[in-house]
Amino acid sequence: MTDHAAAPQPAPEPHDQAPAAPAASGSDAGSPWAAITIDGPRPDPGPAAMTAQTPQEQAARRTRRRGATVRWGCAALVFVLAGTGTALAVTAPERTDLPGLATANDGRYTFPPLTLPPLPSGKAAPNLKDKSDGNGKGLHQADLRYLLLPAPKEAGGSLNPPVFPVPTVPTVSATAAPSDAPSASPTPTPSATASPSASAPAAPGGADPANWVPCNAMLDDLQNPARARALLLQNVCRAATVREWTASDGTTTRIRLLRFGSSAEAWGTFSRMRSEIQLKAAPDARTATSSSDRELPDGVEVTRKESRESAGKDVPTTRLAYVSAFDVLAVVTMTNPHGVPATAFRQVVDLQSDLLA
Repeated sequence: MTDHAAAPQPAPEPHDQAPAAPAASGSDAGSPWAAITIDGPRPDPGPAAMTAQTPQEQAARRTRRRGATVRWGCAALVFVLAGTGTALAVTAPERTDLPGLATANDGRYTFPPLTLPPLPSGKAAPNLKDKSDGNGKGLHQADLRYLLLPAPKEAGGSLNPPVFPVPTVPTVSATAAPSDAPSASPTPTPSATASPSASAPAAPGGADPANWVPCNAMLDDLQNPARARALLLQNVCRAATVREWTASDGTTTRIRLLRFGSSAEAWGTFSRMRSEIQLKAAPDARTATSSSDRELPDGVEVTRKESRESAGKDVPTTRLAYVSAFDVLAVVTMTNPHGVPATAFRQVVDLQSDLLA
């Protein structure tokens, strides 16, 4: 009897090994899907296996959360403090002191706050809307020297608001008249000034009064003084005062105030001076603008003139203005060999007009 060798037994297949795919039939051998096998679904480990953490891991997770909260809170606090500090640094100083934000200088001057002087007891402020003479409603009762525009900062003036002394009631002499002989002396004469004492005490706080001068003191500035003298005698100039300064840009400003007994006398002088009288500094001055500006206060008329001589870019070397405010005539003259800035000239004229209104 012949012993036959036992046939080898096949090794058992692992449980997690997928069964071999059946051999592709002859019809599917050329299909592109023949080599693709699909694994069976894997079992879900379940929520218990995912959330199961040791107490140490949970404590470490809470510590990390608290650390992140503290870091973000500190960062937010730093941003808030930095923003607050920046806002204070920008808003606390003046805008003109901040680099890049300062407004470019356009030629205007820096004046102290304008303040009207107090009126004598029992006297009312002028009502320039009332054009009728004889009722005294348009007469300026305040000290004429304190109605002059103060010197700006650019000319060494104080920026403190003025503090005026106790006013006194002015008593104007009925025979007051300018002197027949022209004089440039700033010393007032009894016939050319009102009776408010020229030796009145200076006011504190940068409000020193201007000088009382004779009405004919301005004749030396004019090209035809004889005609101006006759005009002042005809309309009986009662009092005069003047203030002059030279700013850092080289512009010299002179403001004269002439007081008359009525609006008719002041208007007659105003209308003839602006058309017939010329300055020595600008003998050929021409009218620059009309007197009917809408921006002017009620009852104020202004005529602006400028010299034909200019200093480059058609900027005149002399600008002047005649301002009529009922019983007061103001003559504003600004000169500069390098040209008088239009902005500064308009500012000075407008502010002086406001004080008289």
